[in-house]
Formats: sequence, structure tokens, C-alpha cells
Amino acid sequence: MNLFSPNLKRNDLIKLSKENHYKKITINVFRNHSFEVISSILNAFLAFSKLKAEFNISSYDDSLSYDNFQKADLNIIFIDLNNYKKNVDDFIKEKIQELSSISNAPIITLLLGDTSLKEYSICKILKPFLDENLIIDDSNFEINASRLSNKACVKLAQILGLKILPSFLQPTLKAIIIDLDNTLYQGILGEDGIENLTLSSNHKALQSELLNLKNQGFLLAIASKNEEEDVKKLFSQRKDFLLQLDDFSMIRANWKSKDENIKEIVNFFNIAFDSVLFIDDNIAEIENVSHLHINTLLADENSAYSLKLYPRLLKTSFSKEDELRSADIKANLQRQELGKLNPKEYFEKLQICLKFHINHADELERISQLLNKTNQFISNYSRLSLKECEEFMQKHAILTISMSDKLSDSGIIAIFLAYKDETNLIIKDLCISCRALGRKLEKNMLYKAIELLHVHFNTKECILYFQKGEKNMPFLEFLYSLNANIKENFTLIQKEMINYEGLIIES
Repeated sequence: MNLFSPNLKRNDLIKLSKENHYKKITINVFRNHSFEVISSILNAFLAFSKLKAEFNISSYDDSLSYDNFQKADLNIIFIDLNNYKKNVDDFIKEKIQELSSISNAPIITLLLGDTSLKEYSICKILKPFLDENLIIDDSNFEINASRLSNKACVKLAQILGLKILPSFLQPTLKAIIIDLDNTLYQGILGEDGIENLTLSSNHKALQSELLNLKNQGFLLAIASKNEEEDVKKLFSQRKDFLLQLDDFSMIRANWKSKDENIKEIVNFFNIAFDSVLFIDDNIAEIENVSHLHINTLLADENSAYSLKLYPRLLKTSFSKEDELRSADIKANLQRQELGKLNPKEYFEKLQICLKFHINHADELERISQLLNKTNQFISNYSRLSLKECEEFMQKHAILTISMSDKLSDSGIIAIFLAYKDETNLIIKDLCISCRALGRKLEKNMLYKAIELLHVHFNTKECILYFQKGEKNMPFLEFLYSLNANIKENFTLIQKEMINYEGLIIES
């Protein structure tokens, strides 16, 4: 069954839900109308992300007392506002705040009915996928204890299971690599010619959705079996394309295999393969890249619809760094040309500036984001939520490092979580964004951060905690390259004279 299909049958989904044997997660549901019509089929969609939900569903409770609260991976507030006599938006906001005070897990609020809290409106969530007139069915209440129509329940389960829940529970994707011929448009560039390529409504919608994702900070790249010069002419001449050449951070148009080009793109972006989505109309190409363990989407007449639902493409927060990423990646081509210079010349030529901050509350959102999505250069996998970051900052210290050079502003690219025991500086965790790696800065950032934290806490010795993770080999290799006394899960960082010549450092 195609789980991304606009037309799905409940009986088939119930069967698929029962066949889900993936990783278990627990979801609290606090509601005043039936959620069972959704939970009974939700696991069919969660299986696509290798997740299986167990639900702790409250009784019907207009007061949202949270009497059945238990520790969970996720909380859902599922409320029909029709049960209340007057505007209850303030009440809902208070109850969300109350739940956040007793749970560190994400909270998804779904409100049925008129509300000024539009971001929580079920109707708004469903509107891009279902005719507004098909959402409410008052006669359904007698059967299912909910005013949501059967179609709306299936559609909401699809949106939650594919799009929303995985985005709260798994790392967000970082890049989308797309084929051109018969994917971004109808036709073959090398055979039909630029002027004969056509755009169907689906192709226009797909380009629109890709542009929307690019504007949210996702990287776009092209992997196409075409001549690069032809591709450049295509985008310069087709003014009806919503996407233009500058929207792509990298283009690989040649006659190499798709997996070769994808490897080059992923390595250039300096990201993991499982943080990439590849879209192609050719099932053989999709199968040929399966060994890379990347996410794939087969382009068809519903590509735009499927992309809107694809897991891990929903950003639960949007930061300044998301806007900066694409320009920063493009600038890496120019940085690579200077890579053979010695560090001092390299820093001076690029005018690299590092800014160190300790306990800046306005950086909390980016801090939590970076701690939760960094996989390659991370020491201890703390994965603190926004609330936990705030609590840690109030008690201890979070040091951030921002980076810029003459080519681009990279924003915050490194985080250090630190505290003081009786006499020592303890670094509980540190991480550096993958797009900041390879700029000859890792050692400079580590030792300058330790120096500033020693001053902050009035300490002399530094202990760094770490663990061996599935993907953090770049960090571990860096750690073993240091002059450090390394134990099983911590290391004593020895003092070392570091040459910062050529760097601009602000603190």
C-alpha cells in the first residue's frame, strides 16, 4: 500500500497497524472527544519511520486535569471546542503551560472548532489535504464520539503519522536531492529541448513545495544525467519555473551514476546520508541508491502531495541559522580553494571571526536545536529539550560559538555544556555543526572555550565526558588526536599552547 496516497481505506490501515513491530514509543493523549478512531490506524503510518506508538488515552475530560499523566515520549492535547460555551483560548494556553511544567516531552495540541490559536487548528492542518466541507460530520458523533468525519480521521492520522509525529521524535532532514527529467518537469531535456518541456499542475506544486522547504533552511541539490551547461541554460531560459538555479546549493549534472553524484553532494554538504531525501521518477535509480541508506521518494503524479507529508521535513522551530545554511554551504566551494594555505594565511584570507558567548538566553532555541540534531561531532549526546537547556543555563553554563567570514555568516556553530564540581571544570557535552568542520578551527574552538570557562568558574583542571556513538567517529578521532589523558568515558584535557594567529576572536 502507498501510505502517501490521497485515497486510503480504514480496514487496510487497521491491518497494517497490527503488523507494525518497530521501535515502541509512548504517547499520552488528553482529550474530550474520541481519539481511538485515529489511534487505531496511526501505527500504519508510523511504521514508515520505523516507529510504533503505545497510547495512554485519558477519559473524556473537558477540564484537562491530566489525572492519567505518565512519562511519555510525546503528549497530544485533542480537544473539541464545541464542548465549551465561550472562548477558551486562554484556558487552552494555560493547560498547555501546565502540561509543559510536568513533562519534558513535546506537546502537540489539536483543536477542533473556532480558535484564534490557528497553529493548533485541526481544520487548518487538514485544509491542504482535504476539502474543508468534508472535515466536520455532526452525524458521526453518535457513532465515533467525534464530530470529525471518517475521511478527516483517516487524513489526520496520515498527517500525524507521516509528517508531524516523526518530526518531533526524530532528527529533521537536512537536504533534498532531486532528479530533473520527468521529475521536476515533464520531458527529457537532452531529447525534447528546453522549450518543449512541460509543467503539469503537479510539477508546479512540487516546485512550489521544494521552494518552500528551501526557504525554511533545507538544502536543495540536483543529481541529473544531463550536460551541466544544458541544465544552466534550462533555468536561465525557463522563467515559468518557480525554482531557479540559485535555489540549489549544488548541481551534479553529468553521466556518472546517481549514487556517485549523491555521494559527492552529501560529502560536500558534510552531512549524514540518512539526513538526505532523494526524489527521482525512475524506480531503478531509487533502488540503485538504496545501499547508501538515504531516504527516497518515487516521483509520480502525486509527488507534491507526498512531499508535503514526507517525514522529518516539518521544522518545529525555525532559526536564523536555518536561513544562513544555504549561503554558507555555497561559500564552502570558495573556502575549499584556500584549503592548502597554512592556518594563519587561511584565517586571514577568509577573515574568520569567532564570537564566544556564555549564557545568552536568546540563543536557547538554537542551542537545543544543535544539541538534538548534531551526530558527527558530538561528545556525549545530551539531547536536551528547550526547557532542559533553559534549566541548565540557569544553574550552570552554556557556551556558544558563532562564526563568520568574508563569504558568509554561519551563525552559532558550536555548543559547550559546562558546570563546576568541587574544583574542576566539567564539560558535560559539546557539539560542533557539521558544516563548520574542515575549516581548521576545531582545536582553536575547544581550547578557547575551555579557557573562557575556566575564567567563568575559577577552575584550573578540565574534564570532558564522552561516549562512543553510532556516528560520532569524527569527534572521537579529534579527541584521540589531542594531548589528553583519555579514560573509558571521560578525558582530562591537558593545557596546551594554541596559536590563534590570523583569527578574529570576540568574547
